Amino acid sequence: GHLHQRWEEGVRMNVNYLGEALLGEREAERRLKRYLQALQRPEIEVISVKISTLYSQISALAREHSIAILCDRMELLYRAAAKSKFTRRDGTEVSKFVYLDMEEYQDKKITAEVFMRTLDRAGLEQVRAGIALQAYIPDSFSTQQRITTWARGRLEAGGAPVTLRIVKGANMEMERVVASSSGWPLATYDEKLDTDANYQRMLRFGIEPDNLAAVSLGIASHNLFTLAYGLVLAVRAGGLDRVQFEMLEGMASHQRRALFELSQNMLLYAPACRQEDFINAIGYLVRRLDENTGPENFLRHAFRLRVDSDDWQRLESAFLQSFERMATVSQKPNRQQNRGGNSDCGLRNAELLLKTPFCNEPDTDWSLTQNGLWAEGILERWQSRCDQAATEVPLVIAGQEIVDGRRLKTSLDPSRPDVVVGRFFQAASGDVTRAVQCARNDTDGWREFSTNERTKILFQVAQQLCVSRGELMGAMLAEGGKTLAESDPEVSEAIDFCRFYARSAQEFYDLSEMQAGGRGVVVVVSPWNFPLAIPCGGIAAALAAGNTVIFKPASDTVLIAYLLCECFWSSGVPKTALQFMPCCGRSVGQQLVTHDEIDTVILTGGTETALQMLAAKPTMHLLAETGGKNATIVTALADRDLRSNTCCTPRSATGVKSVRPLRCSFSKKKFFTTPVFASDCAMRWRVCKSVPRGN
Repeated sequence: GHLHQRWEEGVRMNVNYLGEALLGEREAERRLKRYLQALQRPEIEVISVKISTLYSQISALAREHSIAILCDRMELLYRAAAKSKFTRRDGTEVSKFVYLDMEEYQDKKITAEVFMRTLDRAGLEQVRAGIALQAYIPDSFSTQQRITTWARGRLEAGGAPVTLRIVKGANMEMERVVASSSGWPLATYDEKLDTDANYQRMLRFGIEPDNLAAVSLGIASHNLFTLAYGLVLAVRAGGLDRVQFEMLEGMASHQRRALFELSQNMLLYAPACRQEDFINAIGYLVRRLDENTGPENFLRHAFRLRVDSDDWQRLESAFLQSFERMATVSQKPNRQQNRGGNSDCGLRNAELLLKTPFCNEPDTDWSLTQNGLWAEGILERWQSRCDQAATEVPLVIAGQEIVDGRRLKTSLDPSRPDVVVGRFFQAASGDVTRAVQCARNDTDGWREFSTNERTKILFQVAQQLCVSRGELMGAMLAEGGKTLAESDPEVSEAIDFCRFYARSAQEFYDLSEMQAGGRGVVVVVSPWNFPLAIPCGGIAAALAAGNTVIFKPASDTVLIAYLLCECFWSSGVPKTALQFMPCCGRSVGQQLVTHDEIDTVILTGGTETALQMLAAKPTMHLLAETGGKNATIVTALADRDLRSNTCCTPRSATGVKSVRPLRCSFSKKKFFTTPVFASDCAMRWRVCKSVPRGN
């Protein structure tokens, strides 16, 4: 009924079915069917779709695979649209139209590629289709140029023009969340003036006669200054018939009616959903209201705007300033991370990093083409590093590499069960005493290093992990069966641990109220499922506190563990301070952790393993993270909007994030409870006499 009412008015409608991102292919098939059914309805002329609603497994790491599937599904929509006809109010009959909407920055390149590749397929030369670009993304202008060049070639070959809708942006808060949580630069401009400047630039470029012939423009805005500028440009270019003005259904309808008097080519973007999915409509409405009521947004002032009022003058001034900014506003992407170049590998001054607050190491931005190529290089290098070319891993005991006289075992690729990716030597019973004695003697004097020296070395380890990210990810892929998307954050976490524990130890050692020291000899026993980050955390914590370490890795991931140790050794940690001792857990491993000269054992593994260790030696000082589930209970009385203070800690740190502030009875200072980390427990504390007992 609503669509028919708009049809009677002569206003064209673009129906956008609301919905959240997909989790499975069954829902993707349902969405695709809904789009196909919509194109069959006589009331609908235009629909908008997003790639995230067509395919649930989009991955920039599987870029070509994702594009191929999306192209197949878009082709179904384009062919269905071409077959169906719509009769406009003036009696004109046209084929139906599919708009491909732009979403988050991470999907921009794939969306544009799917649009062009699909329309290049045979039989789609005359299809009417459009795509949206967001001006708040600097590199949208270069994407517009690329699409325009392609469209001009399509036109010259006898194909139909396409349409490009220019919007200022639609997902700013999401982009901010993604950038903040991932440690990446904000993909969008951070000043609205720059967004406006880029919009005017894209509008001016698009309305050039040669470009407009191949790419019709959709000028999507509620800003009267922008709309007026678009009208003037279109009239001067003699291309008003190639320009349509687009607004949101239900937003500032008085402006829509006024514009419709000047240009009959009006398209309203109309969100729609079924009753059972109405929660999606609420989310959409809240997002639109949040965007459109921003202090610099035109719609905030539209309902009480008067010519030459203070608000008018501010908006007019901003509009004019955007033209001045066009000459200088960047069109380069803000996110330029390049894992293939050393400039992005964390090669920064450790002294400088120590003076800055702790910050998580950014994960790899897979939306960037150069990082996808870097990932392909990892696959290519590790594909053949197997069988006869597999790496041979030595024992490292008492500062010496041992490659003979021990049992040699193989490490297999979980995805290729018969393929050997590594060969390693196992420690024997006689190696335990030698390793423990070396750790106790500390012949290279790791315990005597100053706290500053140890901190600097651990920061250098973090830098080496940055440089070795690709090598470590390749090993986790080959030996641990982890996808690159799974292993990349684990490298980032390992980097975080080195910096975080070094800082923590530094702070503890600098306290004037107490004295801190290492516990002595620490054994780190790591699991197979997180073969890099978890052992790195235990090793870094123990070393930072001034302990010597014997590392017993999981037998399934020895190669990964060895490459991790190489990062420590090459950065200045002596091989006597960090020994590498793969061994059988039930025999030699048990002998190691129960040795009387071992002061602390750090274990991440099964509950049964921890209980066996304690049964074998009840006096063991064991720091264990084992299996099990913790319940989080949220009652009906909970204030779900309550925000609490949080502490900046590595992402896998467990424990209470923060609760209400407590007050120290001695100092009267407030503090927040924070998680207990291995570095805290791996220290022996001696409280100074100046602090009263019990405080």
